[in-house]
Amino acid sequence: MQRRSFLALIPWLFTPAALALAEPRLKAVASVERSLAFGSITIRAYVDVPVDSRLAWSVLTDYDHLAEFVPDMHLSRRISKPGEPTRVHQRGEKTWLILDTPFEVVLLMHETPFSRIHFRQLSGTLKDMYGEWRLLPLPDGVRITYVARLEPGLLSPRIPGDGLLIEADIQRMLEAIAREMVRRRSGRALS
Repeated sequence: MQRRSFLALIPWLFTPAALALAEPRLKAVASVERSLAFGSITIRAYVDVPVDSRLAWSVLTDYDHLAEFVPDMHLSRRISKPGEPTRVHQRGEKTWLILDTPFEVVLLMHETPFSRIHFRQLSGTLKDMYGEWRLLPLPDGVRITYVARLEPGLLSPRIPGDGLLIEADIQRMLEAIAREMVRRRSGRALS
């Protein structure tokens, strides 16, 4: 009877829920500082992922597919031609409490393969945005760090306590990227 019960569990072992339980816990850490004098926001975040730097790099630079797994992003595509500096157009919408705020940006990317991606806004809904992604090797994977400084545009709402909302949003973004890295490592289909 016990063998029969175990055999009944086999199909469940390969469901998305069971596979999610088998994945490592991917918890991002983020902090947000707001400069009252200049109106700028500085974001610092990281997540440790049990993948190698090359796989992590391939996910971070998969600009044409980021919208498939990054929350709130509806479009991401490389708009530069081969041989030109990498330019990426991204569009989406952030929800802050009850306010839906669309965003659109064209970023210029400077890539140092397998270690760093520096980005700067060329145009978009923010006044200014620049920052970088870094990949730092760990004994059992890689630490993905994200640092950005931005100046909100005129249409960006200022909500009391929005630093906590931004932190949660950045954590959610990094955790989604980390899950995609783990998914690609295991070769599972995107769900």
